[in-house]
This record gives sequence, structure tokens and C-alpha cells, in this order.
Amino acid sequence: MKFLEIIMPPVVVYLVICFIGLLLPPGGPEGSGYDTKSWSLFVIQIYAIPGFLIALMVSFFSNRKKKTAG
Repeated sequence: MKFLEIIMPPVVVYLVICFIGLLLPPGGPEGSGYDTKSWSLFVIQIYAIPGFLIALMVSFFSNRKKKTAG
């Protein structure tokens, strides 16, 4: 159960960033191949993976603080 308390908030952050990235309009000139949803999802990983890692560190250290404080 402890693992789920640590990993679920970062997973939610990751999915929210990916969802927001899919809602954004595609970039690039029309017909260039960069205007597909799969390309947008690939590019949004540049933002989603660091967001996941930051949320994971925050979640890990906040759960660690609760353990030592109580």
C-alpha cells in the first residue's frame, strides 16, 4: 500500500500533462507529418517525464516526512 501512496500522484500528473498536450492544437505546416496526435503525444513527453520525476520526488519526500514526524 505504501508504494501506491508514493506512485499514484506522479502517475496522475503524468496523465494530466499528456491529456493537456493532446488538447493543444498540432504544430507544424499542414501535411508535414507533424500534425498528428501521435506526434503531439511524442513531443509532450519532453514535459511529461520531468513533471513525473518532480512529482515523484515531492511525493517520496512528503511521505518520508510523515513517517519520521509521526
